[in-house]
Amino acid sequence: MKRTIRKFAGVFAAAAVAPVLLAGTAQADDGGAVYFSNGIMQCSITGDGAVGCDLTDSMKIQYSFLPALLPVRNIVIDQSWLPAHPSFAGGTPHTLPGGNPPLSEVKTGQGTWGAFIEHAGARCESGFHGSFSCQSKGRGFSTYSGIITA
Repeated sequence: MKRTIRKFAGVFAAAAVAPVLLAGTAQADDGGAVYFSNGIMQCSITGDGAVGCDLTDSMKIQYSFLPALLPVRNIVIDQSWLPAHPSFAGGTPHTLPGGNPPLSEVKTGQGTWGAFIEHAGARCESGFHGSFSCQSKGRGFSTYSGIITA
């Protein structure tokens, strides 16, 4: 149990410090961003492959090393050394004014269960029975039935 608590504390400490330490690189956008929506998620993929999604309603996030679910309003994959995690940026940085276009309008391909988009080494896709997933920088998250698994 102590080991699990230490892992949890380490991940969230790193997630809290990362935006401060990496503020310069987080703003870099060398190839343009792509914006899209999928269900209650308003997402973007930046030119450096960072993925972020704002949630129009709170969801719970689940980690394999954490016995409890935590409510979140957004999720990002911005570093290869961190799992997908909530960001601490204010507002809705992954949402365009008026909302993002549906994934089906900006898709780069069609998979078995739905549309997908690939941009800057990242991939997000609609899945079976309304699931949704994104992978980038060797990390990923998926959503199904109101739960984010990272």
